Amino acid sequence: MIHNIEDKQKMYKRQSPATGMLSEEELARLIEQVEERELLHAPVHLKENILLQIRKQRQTAQKLQLFSYRAKVLVGMAAALTVLFLVPVGERDGVQSSGSIFGQAFRQELRQEQADMDEIQQGALERQKQIDRTWQKYREEQERAGAREAYFNGIENKIRDFRKQIF
Repeated sequence: MIHNIEDKQKMYKRQSPATGMLSEEELARLIEQVEERELLHAPVHLKENILLQIRKQRQTAQKLQLFSYRAKVLVGMAAALTVLFLVPVGERDGVQSSGSIFGQAFRQELRQEQADMDEIQQGALERQKQIDRTWQKYREEQERAGAREAYFNGIENKIRDFRKQIF
């Protein structure tokens, strides 16, 4: 707030009309006045008001988020109940209810999921076979390395024995 309206009016009168700015003397006086006493004060409850508004906004956002979550859950429940009542469960009197669009779509979806699962299982079996083949190759290579080492150790021992016999 402005403490003294007359000081403000005097300040406007001091401005030179040509430049629209204060002279150096006037600017120095204005700086001295500001340093001696403050011209503006922040409202007393400014911080509290800001924090209160932030809390209200957060509460509103939380309420909106909770409402949207509840709405999604309700829509999901309604869809599940609709499917539950409209999709036939099995056969009636030996006649399959293939006339229902939902039933046909559901069976087609089940077949597709079964085909996908079979494909995934085949892929897993192939990967397991590949792992087994790789492991078998590794074991054979290790056995060959052991046999090679034993062969060279045998040759080395024969050479040592021969050297001992000679010398």
